Amino acid sequence: MRKYLCLLPLLLLCLTASAQSQTLVRLNEAQAGTLKTGMLVLGGWAIVNILVSSFKLTRATRNRKYFYQMNLYWNVVNLVVASVALYSILTKDSSAQSLADSLYLHGWYKKVLYLNVGLDVGYMLLGVYLKERSRYSPKTERLLGWGQAIVLQGVFLFLLDLVLAVLLENYAEPLFRLIP
Repeated sequence: MRKYLCLLPLLLLCLTASAQSQTLVRLNEAQAGTLKTGMLVLGGWAIVNILVSSFKLTRATRNRKYFYQMNLYWNVVNLVVASVALYSILTKDSSAQSLADSLYLHGWYKKVLYLNVGLDVGYMLLGVYLKERSRYSPKTERLLGWGQAIVLQGVFLFLLDLVLAVLLENYAEPLFRLIP
């Protein structure tokens, strides 16, 4: 009996590691689900914008023509970004990630989102600049339409990236609690 008592701490350690492993898998899956939802929203936004802008572009005149033109171009890029990100998220196996991998990916996702938030502010400022510049340029219609479209896309991307960053922040504390 005594020789089996020394195995008790080892058994408890294994049970704790197994529970920690299950928690890590659940956190990884939840984080992947959040990012997947964000990329589906981005992809849906892009598809709706492409369809609407393609239709409206055939009938638009003046600055609205350039507005729909820029929306079309911008959302082709959004659709590619959403598709690549979604593929990357869906092909990662959440159960195979170690704690170190999970912490690294979590930090990387947050860095990318915060960088994107900054870029989104830049997009909005560029759109405002183009709108302002249109007042004194011979290309008034083009600059005004493009500026309006860039502001619209910048606002949407800013809100999406900010919401995703805040949601990912909620996974930081539970992940850090798993560090022994």
